[in-house]
Parts: sequence; C-alpha cells; structure tokens
Amino acid sequence: MKTKSMRERLLASSMICGAAFAAFSATAAYAQDDTAVEEIVVTGSRIARPDLVSSSPIATVGEKELQQQGVVNTENLLNTLPQAVPGVTSTVNNGSGGAATVNLRGLGPVRTLVLVDGKRQTPTSQSGVVDINLIPPALIQNVEVVTGGASAVYGSDAISGVVNFVLKKDFEGFQFTAGYQNTDDLDAPIYSIDATMGANFDDGRGNVVLSLGYNDREPLTQGKRGGLLATSWGEPSAAQRAAGLKLIPSGSNSQEDGRVNGYVSGKFPIIPGAPAASSTSALFLPNGDVRAYAGAPDNYNFAPLNYLQTPQERYSVTSLGRYQLNDTIEAFAKGNFVYSSVATQLAETPVGNRTFRFTLDNNPFLTPAAKTALNNLGSTASYSVPASAPWATGTYADVDSDGDGLFDTVTGVFNRRLSEVGPRFQQYNFYGFQTQLGLRGDLAAINGGWEGYIQYGNTHGSSSLLGDVSLQRIQQGLLLNATGTGCADPSNGCVPINLFGRGRMSADAANFIKTRIETSQDYEQLVSAFFVNGNTDNFFTLPAGGIGFAMGAEYRYESFDFRPSQDLATGNVAGFNAQPPVSGDFDTYELYGETLIPLLKDLPFAKSVNLELAGRIADYSSQNKLTKTFKVAGDWEIYDDLRLRASFNRAIRTPSVGELFAPLSNGFPTATDPCSALGAPNAAIRQACINSGLAPNLVGALNANPQTQTLNGGNVNLEPEVAETFTAGFVYQPSFIPRLAVTVDYYDISIEKVITSFGGSTQSIMNICYGTFNGNQNSPYCQAIRRLPNGTIDFVQAENVNGGFLKTQGIDIGVSYRFDLTDVGLPDMGGVSIKSLYSNSWKNSFQPDENAAAKNCIDRFGSTCGNTNINPQGVPLPRHKLRTAINWSYENVGLNLVWSFLDDVKDGNDASNFIVEKITAKNYIDLSADWRVTDNVNLTGGVRNLTQEDYPILAGNASPSNSGYPAVYDVLGRMFFINATLKY
Repeated sequence: MKTKSMRERLLASSMICGAAFAAFSATAAYAQDDTAVEEIVVTGSRIARPDLVSSSPIATVGEKELQQQGVVNTENLLNTLPQAVPGVTSTVNNGSGGAATVNLRGLGPVRTLVLVDGKRQTPTSQSGVVDINLIPPALIQNVEVVTGGASAVYGSDAISGVVNFVLKKDFEGFQFTAGYQNTDDLDAPIYSIDATMGANFDDGRGNVVLSLGYNDREPLTQGKRGGLLATSWGEPSAAQRAAGLKLIPSGSNSQEDGRVNGYVSGKFPIIPGAPAASSTSALFLPNGDVRAYAGAPDNYNFAPLNYLQTPQERYSVTSLGRYQLNDTIEAFAKGNFVYSSVATQLAETPVGNRTFRFTLDNNPFLTPAAKTALNNLGSTASYSVPASAPWATGTYADVDSDGDGLFDTVTGVFNRRLSEVGPRFQQYNFYGFQTQLGLRGDLAAINGGWEGYIQYGNTHGSSSLLGDVSLQRIQQGLLLNATGTGCADPSNGCVPINLFGRGRMSADAANFIKTRIETSQDYEQLVSAFFVNGNTDNFFTLPAGGIGFAMGAEYRYESFDFRPSQDLATGNVAGFNAQPPVSGDFDTYELYGETLIPLLKDLPFAKSVNLELAGRIADYSSQNKLTKTFKVAGDWEIYDDLRLRASFNRAIRTPSVGELFAPLSNGFPTATDPCSALGAPNAAIRQACINSGLAPNLVGALNANPQTQTLNGGNVNLEPEVAETFTAGFVYQPSFIPRLAVTVDYYDISIEKVITSFGGSTQSIMNICYGTFNGNQNSPYCQAIRRLPNGTIDFVQAENVNGGFLKTQGIDIGVSYRFDLTDVGLPDMGGVSIKSLYSNSWKNSFQPDENAAAKNCIDRFGSTCGNTNINPQGVPLPRHKLRTAINWSYENVGLNLVWSFLDDVKDGNDASNFIVEKITAKNYIDLSADWRVTDNVNLTGGVRNLTQEDYPILAGNASPSNSGYPAVYDVLGRMFFINATLKY
C-alpha cells in the first residue's frame, strides 16, 4: 500500500492541475421548448453539444419541485424517485449512523456516485458513502439523476448511476426562507431558516454568493406516538394462529427480569414443575427466586424508547465566487462548511446470550431454591470459555469447597435488560468542509474550452454513546468474596452486580458498570484535475459535422481514520457493536477521454446519428494493475419527433478504505437460526443440524436470539468490482401534441466480483450450511457458524470477499406534458404541467458465490434479501413504482399534486412462514399550493400523505428499526408544512 506525505500529494496534484469539467446546467433527457439553446454540457458527458440530448436516461428534480414538497432534507424527495431505493433517512433509528444516503437501483449506496456541480463530494464513512445532509438545500438549483454505469466519465463508484446536485450560479440579491412542518398530532416538528445573498461586481466581471442555513428536527419516540408503534410485536404460535390471532405482543428475550441458560453441554437449570431439558431457561423473580422462562409472554417491549423521528440540528455556510480575469479566462472558487448533528436512541442495553462466571454458593441475591435450581449449571469436568467472550475466557472445573452440595462458582449464558442503566443514546456530529479553487477558459482554436481545479475536503465525525456497560466490569461484579459482601476483585471500586431480578441492581452497581464511549473519525479527499473539450470544426469535418471531444487527467487521494475509545474497540460493551480502529488510504492517477462522432445528418430516416466513445485508465495504489473502463453509446434521431438512444458501459468500483483495512468487528443483523424453535426445522433441516454437531434434543427447541452476532472485516487482497451496464430506449415528442415528451428506457446492470461479506449475509450462510451442504462440518459455511456448548449461536464469521454477481433489469417510462387550459377548450385560467416517472424492475438478483443460489429480491423484503453493502436491512424492492406530479399555475398562484405508488411485496424467506408475509401496495398523495403574494414574497404550504396511508407493522420479519421499514413507508403519517420566502 503506497502512502504519501501531504507535500508529495500536493506536488502530484500541481503536476496534473485542477478540475475535471464545467458545472452542469439544469437539463433534461429531452428538449421541451422550441427556443434556441447554446452549447451545454449534459450530465453524463463532458462534451458540449447544442441539443439538450443525452444517450443516458436522466431524471431531474428542479428547485420549484423541492420548494413545492417542502423539502428540508433532499434524501426524502430523492427516495420517492422510482429509480431510487431508500437508504438511511430521518425515520431510521436502529441502523442509522447519523448520515443520509441515496441508493440507485437498489444496488447499494456505495455504488451511487454523488457529485456537486459535477465534482465529487467528500465521503463521510469508511465505505466511501456521501452524507447528503452535508449538501446545503438552499443553494440547490436542481438535482440530476443519471442511471447506469458512468465510470468512464466520472471514475470509480458510478455503477448504478450518478446523483448530481447543481447549485445556483450568479445569484443576485437577497433571499430569506423560513419553514415549519409537523404532523397531525403536532409531535414531530421541523424548523428551517435559510438566507442567501449575492452580487455582481466590476461591471459584471465577477459574482459572489453567500448562503447560510439552519434546520432543527425534533425527536419523536414510538412510545409518544402510541398505538401499534408503542409495542414490539412477535410471531404467534401454531395454536395462536389456529385461534385466529395475528400480531402478538412480544419483544426481546433479553428482558428486565433477567434469565440464565446452561453453558456446559448437557447442563441446564432444574426448576420444579419445568421440563428437564437443555432448552430450559431460568427466569429470575423480584425476590431472587427462579421460574421457567415462558418465551414471548416474558419478553421485553423495547419499542417505546426508540426514535420514530431522529433529532437533527444542522448549520451550513456556503460561498461561491467567480471573476473574469480577461476575455478568455475566469477564476472560480467555492467554500462549504456544514455541521450536522443527529441522535439515535435505543432501548436499555441488552445483555444478550453473554457468557459469565458467577458466584452461586454464597450469593446473597439468590434464594436457596434458586441456588439449588442453578447448581446443575456447574461441572466438575473441565470446560473452556472461548476468546469470543474475553471477559470470561479460560478453562474451568467447578468445585464445592465447603461440601454443602452447591458449587462455589458456575458458568451460565445470561440474557438481561439493564433498565437500571437507562436507554442507549448516541449523538453523531459531523463537520464537513470542502474548498475549491480553479480556472476555466475558452480555446477558440478548438471551439471549446478548458478547466482546471484543485479541491480539498474533510469530514470530521465524532460520536458519544451513553447507556452502555462494560462486560468486563459485569464479570468482575458477578464474582463475590467468601462472605458474599463484596467483589472477589475489589479493584476499580467494584460493586457486586445483581442481575437476578428486575430492578434489583443498585445505583452504585449501575454506575460501576456504565461506560461512556467516544469515537472520532476523519475522511480526507484531495482532487486535482484538468480537462479540455471542443470539436474539430476548425480542422476537419465529417459529412455530418465536426467531431466533439473531451480529454483530461485527474489525481485523487482519499484517506479514512477511525478512532474509537478502548471499550468500543475491544468489544467490551453490551449494547453497541464493537468497532475497532480503522485507518488506511489510497490514491489514483487517471487519464480519460471522450469523442462524439456525427455519423449521419439530414438524411431520410436519419436526421442525425451520433456515436459516443469514452475511456478511462486508472492506476490505484490499492491495486496491482491498471483499471480500465469504457463507454460506447449512440443516439439516432429518425425524424423530428423520434430519437433512439443506447449506451453500453464497463464500470468499476474499487474497494473502499473500510473494505480493505477494517479489522473484524461484530454486528447483530436480523437472522433466523434454522435449527431453532423460530426456524421450525423440517425433517431435512433437522438432520442437517444434527450433522453439524448439534444435539438432537436441541434442534427445534433453541430459544434463538432473532439478531445474530456476526463478525465482519476487511481484506487487503480485494479487487475492484466490474460492471457491464446497458441502456436502450427512445424519446418521442409528437409534433401534433406540442410540449409532450415520452421516454422509454430499458436497463441491464450486471456486476461481477461483488465486494461482500462471505456468504452474502448471515442468513445466507445459515441457509447454505443447513441446506446445500446438509450440515457438513467441513464446509466453510458451517465452519463460519460458531455455537456455544448449549447450542445457541455465539457468532458467525464472514470477512469481505470478491463474491459472485449482482444483476438488475427493468424499464423506465417518463411522460412530461405542459399545456394551457385554452389548448383543451377550457377558460383561460393558466396552464398545467404533468411529469410522470414509472419503473418496472423485474430482476434484482444477488449470488454471493457459486455455492449459493441466486436470489431475486424484486417484489421481496426481509433478511434473506439483506446484505452488508447492497441492502443492509433488506428493505422492500417493489417491482412497480410510479411518481406523478401535476401542477396547475395561474398568474400568482399554483396547485401541486404528487402521487407516489409502491407495488406490493412479500417476505423473501420462503423457509419461514411469518404472520405478515405480504406488504400491500401503497399510494401516497401529497398536495401543496404556492402563492406569490408580491414580487418579493412567496408562500408555499401543503400536506404530505394526505390520505394517511397505513404504515405496515411487522413482527419477526421487521427491520431493526420501528417495527417495519420506515425508510420506504411513511411512518409519521400526515405531515403539514409551510414555507415563506422573502426575495429582492
């Protein structure tokens, strides 16, 4: 791995010179006006052309649409586009890292490249994903979404497409906007204030813009909202199903009373009146006694404390400037600083399936009956606790030193909700800044120009985690001295820990085991590039015209450094996943070029035929060979009304810093153990579980945790992902219906060498072990599953690999129509515009490797469709998606209606029968109005989810956040908003 000092990087940058391409103007995939257009650069290419034409499909969201939707965070609007699958939003609590993401085509946020004015935005996380919270909404002129591979044009990461945020240019005057939005219940307010000012100077040779923004999003918990959201739901038993019961109040089996299972194989609590079985779990009572754990009725309702809307506070300062140095050269600059603070809150820390040694004989917190029941956990035969539980690791043989028939110390597997410690609260703070300096100029000799820039950005993140505990200190407090009055090891002010009953832990004990966790991180990005574009008109032309071209070079350096506090780094915490330190960097030197070749012009059935070719070569320090990408595209205008277009791209995504260098760390994805009671194994799976070494009496009886500890980590030998993307379609603008445009585009994206965790997901590893390999203990899949002696899963280990393939196919249809009411025989009362986008995706398949069957997740949701860097929470992927916006405007008023449709989906785990197997189709209606009160004052108000579409509540197949999938389906309900704008 090459590393460079800042001096060396700056030297390399200065040798290559600045910026890659000119800022993009707001364009569509087709022209809608009859006015003449100067040559412009269309998103997806650097070649200037006069016809607003793109060989790649482009969806555009304009400033007016952002205003009409009352947008404070752009991801909320982007996620309604049919081409996008929702990533992390303001309603994702469990699974949020404080950042907002966009995910085109459901291929993962890491495969969507985010640009601002055509230039890379500095990422936030070790995966290289951009937090679009750090893009100031007040300055957005429009957002352009190009789907399909674009690596030849933009470099790595543009596999599923590009989202380009185009900022306002040459702003003059002053604009102040204040906004407020809230729900029907007035329980989730959001406030926003923006001020933008700009001026020309030196007779228009220069322009400067300054924009300031602030927004405040208040928290809302599931408990405060109440209703179904205030309860965590579980799956009914067979008997309950037979009785017609559906959702059953349930929750986590790490509950407030606390319970313990045996650790040593064949050892379990012996409780009077309870079956003598290895699956027996002893539940602690308030008096220190025990009874048998009854399953769902005893579970903990974790829902009320979870955020339904995560709080956010954001400040932004952005400045833009340009100055015409002479008739042909212009200098430009940009500075952007954003502070974004987002908090998440989860229920109190669970001690889930954690192995501890604890004092039994002289334990003052247990009754004699409880001690007798738990005595069977002890073993005079030697046994070991593995390194996966470092606080208790060792080899033990239990003893009865006083001969009273009770072991002094035994080992058990505990589940306990630490309500005495309080909820888990995490505050994420991100400080992002990006500076840019550049020059651009005209080159009359080639009828074009040049541009160069150098850009540096840094996103600094920090977080504080409250409400977690030290596992080592719990272990220390469970081992008592000979009299049971203090800790056997009194160091660090140890206080005896009472895990044996709800609310029995003392305040001193709670304070002893508490740990405050801090993290900090930095992502650095340095970009320097230079490019020229033009055409050959001054030198030679083909019969159809001159050849357009663009060529350039780029240098990019990226580094990430994550620094956690010690307890988090080592995994000495119970309520959050371990996060070891991650540090690494890479750089790349790249050359690229494009040509636009006019093949035919002004011929019958060929008004114009153009061929586009593009290529890029990159030398990444993280790879041992050059990466190469290319593009072949074309458009054929048969006659004035009809244009065909097609594009084939070879795109790549190089491994991120985290994928290369992250050490093993644990997570807890939702997964169903096929050998457990919840897995309800059939005869074949039962035999496979036995083949894997599981005792027959445990199969189908295990009380498995629905979230399975999984160890993931990086791999320095990873190669780039390689994608082939193909799009083909047409643009139809019938001359007999002016201002109507119809686009139809087919897309096919195939990715090989997909960077993924081994097996694709925890659920996939389990399914392959107990399915394809029939529990073969020598298969890598079964070896990846590590069980405790009592049969429950300790963890699943899955490092990053270059896996199998990821493939998606579908068709997009766009309709845009604008007309005056008089055109259709109505009174002269203004005009109407209609913009509709429809997507039909029939394939989204992932195969982690040759041993796994490909899984098509279109029309599906759930853990079997979840994957670390594709679809982390298994969010629904509806086949049919539609978004239609209708606007009527007359003089100084306008009305806007937006209809969004999501097709129904069903659970992707065919081996399990959940009580909610299908989420029905959803229709969301948004209505707003805008009124230009005076030339200087505008008001916009509206309501989203007007019809209060129901939020689907799920049980065993819900995502970890908010009883379902809140990023996809509106969980807040009807939302009102109002914005006021003063401009002069």
